[in-house]
Amino acid sequence: MRNLIRIAVLLCLTTLLCSCASVSVVDTWRNPALTGSRVHKVLVVSFARQGGGRAVYEDMLVSELQKHGVEAVASHTILSQATLPDWHALDRAVRSTGSQGILTVQTIKVEKQMTVQPSAIASPYPGYWYPPAFPDWNFPGYYQSMAIYGPSYVTTYDIATVQVNLFDASSDKLLWAGTMQAYEPEAVTRVGKDLAHKVVKSLKKEELI
Repeated sequence: MRNLIRIAVLLCLTTLLCSCASVSVVDTWRNPALTGSRVHKVLVVSFARQGGGRAVYEDMLVSELQKHGVEAVASHTILSQATLPDWHALDRAVRSTGSQGILTVQTIKVEKQMTVQPSAIASPYPGYWYPPAFPDWNFPGYYQSMAIYGPSYVTTYDIATVQVNLFDASSDKLLWAGTMQAYEPEAVTRVGKDLAHKVVKSLKKEELI
């Protein structure tokens, strides 16, 4: 019974962890030397190893920017599906779209993290093969000495560090930078949506859009 309770608690904790925010803001930076009008048109460029991930990140950011009155264009709609667009083609895209800013997204690293849910019983499991004890065992004795032990549970998951930058198209200088951490980055749609919300919220706060 106690083991069933432990498993139920673990499942609840896992569900809670997965349902919480998938992206957290580590740090942001605003260029103090560049001030002026807000950016009203942005080209969004994601440098992703997988083409599908690139499109999702760009589309999510474009959608979130448009909700706040910013005209945004996803680079995958006008450039090659290559994960790293040709520089000259990218430069032409900036000029041809009349973008005032370039918002770039790139995963810098992915690390595996681990959490341990320890056993509720302080003393460790004594082992499961010790014949000298068998002759004296009965079911009540077994239950009292053995069935109360529960295993520790280990959960592993990936954490991705994502760098997001906003460049000024006229000067090519960096306007804003943000470092984010994404929980389970393989869930591209969930991460992309949360990332877009966090990025746009910060840009609004800095009065850049």
